[in-house]
Amino acid sequence: MSRRLLSIERQQRIVERVTSQESIDFATLSRELNVSVMTIRRDIRELEKQGYLKLTRGGAYAQTTRSIDILLSPRAEDQGEAKSIIGKFAATLIEPGEVIFIGPGSTTAQFVQFLKPELNLTVITASIPHASFLAAKGFKVISTGGEVATDDIAQTGYIAHDNIKRFFATKTIIGTRGVSKDVGITDINSEIAQLSNLMVAQAEQVFVLADISKVGVKANFAVCSLYEVDEIITTQDAQAAFKSECEDQCEVLASN
Repeated sequence: MSRRLLSIERQQRIVERVTSQESIDFATLSRELNVSVMTIRRDIRELEKQGYLKLTRGGAYAQTTRSIDILLSPRAEDQGEAKSIIGKFAATLIEPGEVIFIGPGSTTAQFVQFLKPELNLTVITASIPHASFLAAKGFKVISTGGEVATDDIAQTGYIAHDNIKRFFATKTIIGTRGVSKDVGITDINSEIAQLSNLMVAQAEQVFVLADISKVGVKANFAVCSLYEVDEIITTQDAQAAFKSECEDQCEVLASN
């Protein structure tokens, strides 16, 4: 029996489907997601309230004025403008034909929105929202599999770990909860820290996306040292602070 979707996963699927097809009826969504029409109606009303969709007679049409990552994580509104700037700039650093790891989280959610399908990338990710969003845009996506066990709806555990080790990427792009000269890159979630650590080990280059609130922070679980990071991607107002914190252990880039 397939796993019943969480409401946040179901709403993500609705947004993706409506965005790609412009409109869709309740009955079709009900069949595809294996829930009642009443549940679909509640989901769409909630999405309309948040500004993602407009409700019509018998269905919905897409309204894409809001960033989809706000749907994916309550943390997305924190430093929201900075995360968007960081994600957009980081996307310009990706070359056509690359194989890349993308970690879960609200900052990488911004990054995936700015990736262009014509780059012909292969993306490997443990994030269910990132995987489904990119697949809907036509990217080649490899989902790691594993137990869904984090607030970011990431696949974790030995299945995810084993599958990450099967690949070697040109770049790993991850978020972080802390950047410290003493302990390096850290996260508050042990599962996410383990995923990020494995992706760092399996890539030629490592990009860490971090806003100014992460400078000097030491979260609970270690990801990697700063020497293992090639670039910290941030905003202009945070660049000097990160450079001072990192003390030449890695490069710090910011958009012009």
